[in-house]
Amino acid sequence: MICLYIGGRRLEIHAGFAAAAAFLLLADRSGVWIAGVAAAVWHECGHLLCMEVLGDPAVCLKCGLFGLEIQEERRCREGYRKDILISLAGPAANLVACLVLFPTWRLLPGELGLRLLTANAALGIFHLLPVGPLDGGQAIYAALSRRISIGWAERIVTAISFLTLLPMSILGFLVLLRSRYNFTLLLLSGYLMLMMLLKKGRYY
Repeated sequence: MICLYIGGRRLEIHAGFAAAAAFLLLADRSGVWIAGVAAAVWHECGHLLCMEVLGDPAVCLKCGLFGLEIQEERRCREGYRKDILISLAGPAANLVACLVLFPTWRLLPGELGLRLLTANAALGIFHLLPVGPLDGGQAIYAALSRRISIGWAERIVTAISFLTLLPMSILGFLVLLRSRYNFTLLLLSGYLMLMMLLKKGRYY
């Protein structure tokens, strides 16, 4: 693991993340993964900028095999309104990028503009899904925690996540049966289920 300090913030880059990123970037000749990485970095910048503006800066940014995770000081009950804004800042950054790129993507060389536009749109919409590890689920959790106990908020978010992932999994399975090769949606559903089991949410 590589540990760096940037502006007093700790950056942890795990070996699995570095190896996966290097492989994908070297193997990618179409530029799709480069656009995806750019959209992901922009997404995290949205979170970090919002945290700085609200006066709750991050203490650590972890780059692991399952993606990027921002760690911050534990919040009190009165801080959940800020948590909602911070959670939604990432998808908002991606959607703002789409608004900027939509009229100008043809000006960029090759298909870079279109790929950046698509990557930001996909990542922004993806993270708005009401699933625990994603920003949409985290925003729901923070909103519920303002009104009810943390335990009940976790249970409700878990239930909503399951009700979201179950039809996604079924649809992904049907798409795979029909196409015999398109397993993207099924793989995505499995990934989110694995994330729910292995990755703790930002406020959990």
